[in-house]
Amino acid sequence: MGKTGIQKTPFLITVALLVVFGGLSYILRYTTVTPDRPADFEQLPLEYKDWQGEEHIFSEVTYQVLQATSTTMRSYTHPQLDNSQPGLFIGYFEDQKYGAQIHSPRHCLPGGGWGIMSHTVTTLEINGRSLPVNRLIIGARNVRQLMYYWFETRSGIITNEFALKFDLFKNALLMRPTDAAFIRLTLFLPQGKTEQEGEQVLQNFLSDFLPKIENSLPFESR
Repeated sequence: MGKTGIQKTPFLITVALLVVFGGLSYILRYTTVTPDRPADFEQLPLEYKDWQGEEHIFSEVTYQVLQATSTTMRSYTHPQLDNSQPGLFIGYFEDQKYGAQIHSPRHCLPGGGWGIMSHTVTTLEINGRSLPVNRLIIGARNVRQLMYYWFETRSGIITNEFALKFDLFKNALLMRPTDAAFIRLTLFLPQGKTEQEGEQVLQNFLSDFLPKIENSLPFESR
């Protein structure tokens, strides 16, 4: 092969890759696989055991920014928890591909005035099961909150935003639904309440509600 032929080879490979990935992108953009059932937050009770829940409503602007198919945002009280009120938010996205993708809290929190004081990925033991979650301590002025969050898709539980993007691409390529859910638990930590005390509250809440949360979502991979 002459010098000209050698120089042409990378060019031809690049063109071939552009054609292949361009074709795939076109197919993925115009192909939607509808889930067999939607999220159903009616299965998630407001009253359960000794918990009493209250549904909260976002502003219309917030719903427009979220672009989620369905959401629920609640706070729960328990007679043994004084002023501790676990907050639960679930955002379900039926199809993530076109302008309706999950917003990572780590990107949105600074815009809302919250600073991220610490962030780790940890595994909780809930009802004999391992649950990987992102664990954050966030603060604004003199207020602190403990937060757990994770994502669920047809592939199971995901804690990493980049892995979520890869999972979206994989499911789209396999012609599976690209739906996903974002689950977030929060708890204010007033002065005098330790992080360990807050963790106990959220983990007790999850012990009661994790099966209910997951039954409200249309994923069968668990």
